Amino acid sequence: MSLFFKLGAATAAILCFSIALVVLLNFAKFETTLGELQQSRLRVLALDAKASTEAAIDLGLALPAVRDAQQILTRVSGMDPDIRGVAILDRRGTVLFQSGLHATTHLPGSARERAAWFEAAAAAHGGTWSHSDREALLVGAPILNPFSQPVGLVLIAYDRKALDARASAFLHTFARQALWPLAIGFSLVCALMWMLLRPLGQRFQAMEQAFRNMDGPAHTPPADEALRAFDARYQEASLALARAERSLEGPA
Repeated sequence: MSLFFKLGAATAAILCFSIALVVLLNFAKFETTLGELQQSRLRVLALDAKASTEAAIDLGLALPAVRDAQQILTRVSGMDPDIRGVAILDRRGTVLFQSGLHATTHLPGSARERAAWFEAAAAAHGGTWSHSDREALLVGAPILNPFSQPVGLVLIAYDRKALDARASAFLHTFARQALWPLAIGFSLVCALMWMLLRPLGQRFQAMEQAFRNMDGPAHTPPADEALRAFDARYQEASLALARAERSLEGPA
């Protein structure tokens, strides 16, 4: 295996690793930014539904008696086709109102678990609460009565597959765009290595050929001046060694 091939393979491996690392880091950053952006959008929708529901509660209505709640949820769920559903829960985790064909798909099956979500949202800072898993991105906003006590929770379930599809599309596009710099960089490096290593490779080949011919029957001095000087010293040393061997052997 030639020196040029070894260095070329090592360079290609380093370039591929570097490009792959850059792509993965940018993908992770994009995925995080996309998730945060979508959470911000859902927070705005949840806070809007919360404000509309609280306006009805301020008139003295109990949360289950808010007539406009269903219209509010229908309006929110229609703002984004990837919203799987919107629901309003009471403090015990019971679903009072819901909108969307898959409104309860990502809600825990146990009322105790939904009640735990209500408590987490009520204790969250910033007025909203969020949770993400493999299936959905959940964002909730607690509904407060006129005494600032939480009495319900607006919960929005966003399809996680939509976020994954956008992130995958970005990864494919960015990876395709990264192939061009990789190909150009590899070509330039190979050309530069060829220009730098070709004289060195020729030198090594000449040295190898000279070493093979030093003890051959048809010995010819190398064309290179440095190798010719080395060959002359080698021939002198060989003759001296041969004379020393004959003197040690003595007359037969």
